[in-house]
Amino acid sequence: MGFDFYTRRMRRAAFHLVSMWFILFFVRLNCKTHKNPRPNIVVILIDDLDYVLAGLEPMAITRRLVSQHGATFTNAFISTPVCCPSRSSILTGKYVHNHRVINNTVTGNCSSPQWQNGEELKTMATYLQSNGYATFYGGKYLNQYGKNETGGVEHVPPGYNRWVGLVGNSRYYNYTLSVDGKRQDHGDDYHLDYLTDVLAREALSFIDGVVPNRHPSSLSAAADSRPFFAMIAPPACHAPFTPAPQFSRSFAGRRAPRWPSFNRHPGNDKHWLLRQAPQGALPKDIIDQVDHVFRQRWRTLLSVDQMVGDIVKLLRRKGQLDRTWIVVTSDHGYHMGQFAMPIDKRLPYETDIRVPLLVVAASHNRPTANNKSRDIEIDSLSVVSIDLAPTVLHMAGLPIPDDMDGVSLLPLVTNALTPSSQNRNVSKLCLNDFGCKCQDAANNTYVCLRTLRPTGNQHANEDSLYCQFDDLQAFVESYDLRLDPYQLNNRAYRRSCRCTVASRHRRQLIVNYSKCRGHVNCFGVSDNPKRRRHP
Repeated sequence: MGFDFYTRRMRRAAFHLVSMWFILFFVRLNCKTHKNPRPNIVVILIDDLDYVLAGLEPMAITRRLVSQHGATFTNAFISTPVCCPSRSSILTGKYVHNHRVINNTVTGNCSSPQWQNGEELKTMATYLQSNGYATFYGGKYLNQYGKNETGGVEHVPPGYNRWVGLVGNSRYYNYTLSVDGKRQDHGDDYHLDYLTDVLAREALSFIDGVVPNRHPSSLSAAADSRPFFAMIAPPACHAPFTPAPQFSRSFAGRRAPRWPSFNRHPGNDKHWLLRQAPQGALPKDIIDQVDHVFRQRWRTLLSVDQMVGDIVKLLRRKGQLDRTWIVVTSDHGYHMGQFAMPIDKRLPYETDIRVPLLVVAASHNRPTANNKSRDIEIDSLSVVSIDLAPTVLHMAGLPIPDDMDGVSLLPLVTNALTPSSQNRNVSKLCLNDFGCKCQDAANNTYVCLRTLRPTGNQHANEDSLYCQFDDLQAFVESYDLRLDPYQLNNRAYRRSCRCTVASRHRRQLIVNYSKCRGHVNCFGVSDNPKRRRHP
C-alpha cells in the first residue's frame, strides 16, 4: 500500500498513498527573515498523535508553554499517513517519491541498506553535526531499525553524537535500545524501563552534559556553549497504549469524539477498502474498546507532557531557555471510529493526515507582550512534514540544500505572519479485536491533492480534498470541506453509474507534483524567502 500527499501552497496539497506512502505539497508565501544566532533546537516527535480529535488536550504543560512563547500551526499535514515513510520525510525534508521509502518493510526501503547508503547520509542531523552542533536522538527511529537485516544495533545512523535508538516499533516495556551501537535490553519495571521516562532521562543527561552550568542572568551563557540539537521520539501515543501507572485512571469517562462520521458505515461513494468491511455499525463492545483506546492514548501523553516540562526546567536553570527553539509534532494522525473503522491511520481523511505542529520560539524571536495577549495561530497556510528539516536548518542559520522538497517555516513564526496569497506493499492487516475491520492492504494506494485557499484570496476561498485511488475502478474521492467538514459526501461519485468521475485539471496537477524534485522545482521557492514565487 502507499500514499502520496501533495499540497500546493496557494494552498493546495496533494498526497499519494502508494505502498503506504503519500506526499503533501503546499505553496509558500513571501516572508521577511531574521538572521539568528546559533540556537539550541529540541524536536519532540510524538507517535500517532492526532490533531482534529483533540489529541493535544492532555498536554497542558506543552500547550501553556506554546501559549506564552510560541505559535501553533493549525493547518499542518503529513506527507504520508504511514510511520516509516513519514519519518523519512521528516528527517530528510523530501517527499516519498524522492526518498523512496514506501512502506514499513525492509523491501519497502524502511531503514534498508539502500536508505543507509543514500538518504540517511543527508538528514537534518548530518547537516547540523557537520556545522558544529552537538546532536542527540532518542526513541523510535524507523520501524525496521536495529533488525538483523538492517545492520543490527551496531548500526548508528550518521549525524548523532549521542544515539539512543529503539529497535523496531514503539513499545513501553520489554524493548531493546541501541545506545551508541551497544545493545541495552529493558524489562517491565516502571522506574527503570518505562520508555518515555527513559528517553526523558537520556535527553536531560545529554543537555546537561553539553551545556555548562550558568546562572540564568549570565549574559555569556548562550554565547560560550556549543549549540545542541535533540530529537526525542517517545512511543506515545502508539499501540500498545500503555500509560505510566500514576496516570492509569486519568480521564475516566472520556469518550472518542462522536463526529457525524463516527460509526457510520461507508456507502458506495467511498473507496474499496472501506466498503469491504463487515456491513453495519460497530457493536457496543467494539465501541467500548475504541473509547478505552482513546483514554489510554491520552494517558500515555501525560508522560510526554511531563518530559517537556522537565526539559524546559533544565533549560531555564542552565540559562538556555531563551536560546532554544522547541518543536512538537507527530508523524501522522489517527482515526477512532470514523466511517466505522475502529482505530488506525493510513486513510486520506483529516483525522489521519492533519497533525499538531507547535513551535516555542527562542527569546529574540518571541512575540512581545503586546502581540501575545492571545494564542498565536498560523492558520491560513498549509504546511507539510517535509518542511520540518529545512525549518530546523534555517533556525540554525544554515542554508537549505537544493534537493530538499520542503521550505522553511521560520519566517511565519518569527513574524507571526498569516499568508494571504500563496498556494502551496504490506500484508493485509485485520484486527480481530475490532470486528475484523481491515485497516490496510497491499494495494491500499492513492494520491491526493489537498487545497487550502486562504480567506481574502483574490480567487474564491477553497478548502478541498481530491484523491485518486490506484485500484481496478480508478476510484476518485472529492470533498468540499467548507460544506462537508466530516467528508461524508463524495462529490466525484455518480449514483447513476455507481462510479466516480475524475477531474482532468486536478489529475494533471497531481502528475506535476509527483515528478518534482527540490523546493525550487516543487514550489518555485528559492532558499531566499524574499524571492519566493507561485508555482
